Amino acid sequence: MKTIQEENKELLRSKTELQHQVSQLKEQLAEKEEQMSRIIQKRRRTTVAHVEAMNLLTSTQAELKESKQRCAAEENLRKQQEERSKQEIDQLREELQQLQVSKGENRERKQQEERGWEEIDQLWEEIQQLHQVSKAKNRERKQQEERGWEETDQLREELQQLQVSRRLCSLLFPSLL
Repeated sequence: MKTIQEENKELLRSKTELQHQVSQLKEQLAEKEEQMSRIIQKRRRTTVAHVEAMNLLTSTQAELKESKQRCAAEENLRKQQEERSKQEIDQLREELQQLQVSKGENRERKQQEERGWEEIDQLWEEIQQLHQVSKAKNRERKQQEERGWEETDQLREELQQLQVSRRLCSLLFPSLL
């Protein structure tokens, strides 16, 4: 049989081994806990980044939708204004053509009153020059602004000038009209 001393030695050795194993297990546990802590922190950062990215995506989508709606509204408004301008321009062109026809008829009377018609022709050339100048200005404005209101205003001015010229002709040469 074993003596008490031997048993004590064995127990002491067993105790030492167990303490060593416990120490190793504690170290392993500490390492695992640290790994878990890093993984948890990483997941938290990833989750926060994901939430921030989702928030940014959501706000960007909302801004994009709002921007598209604004663009669509502006496009509709531009089309409406363009259509109105086109109608006004067409009407002004008709009136201008009527005035040109009237001028053509007046040219037939040119033989009767040559001197008066020379003044009318000079006025007409000035109007055409004004018209060309206004066309050039309208092109510049159209490049700067997408809306066509400028051309309409200019054509109105030209029509008024033509009406003034016509009135002037009727005042100067009432017998022609």
